[in-house]
Amino acid sequence: MENIVSLSNGRLKNYGDYDFIKNIQVISATKKGELGTKELNKCLQNTVNPPSEDKKERKYIDSIFREGDRIMQIKNNYDIYWEKHELKLEMGKGVFNGEYGTILNIDNEEKRVKIKFDDEKLVWYSFEELEQIEHAYAITVHKAQRKRI
Repeated sequence: MENIVSLSNGRLKNYGDYDFIKNIQVISATKKGELGTKELNKCLQNTVNPPSEDKKERKYIDSIFREGDRIMQIKNNYDIYWEKHELKLEMGKGVFNGEYGTILNIDNEEKRVKIKFDDEKLVWYSFEELEQIEHAYAITVHKAQRKRI
């Protein structure tokens, strides 16, 4: 764990201009145990995206989601609306298992979380829909096999 945290916390910068969120993916064989994704994600979140007065958080079951967190969609949702704001406004439906994104905003008044996915989709999740996402600082080998690059 110490080596993984050290690498994620700047040691890789000595070997190139690596941004942990954009360029590095920690992969584990399992979800459980000292080096499973659950423990790795907690440690990496506190290292890469530590708590701050400037970042809102939302506790959901045993996870704390924080603005700036790297997340992954873990089940298909064919009905959720998204939009993209690239050259022109584009709108559609559906976010699917294995898509990665970053939490941009947590709105405690409206009880929702805004996520920007790697393909530029912007999606608002109600607090009740947070079971559809999990932290993705570390993922299992199984999930990594389905990751699209």
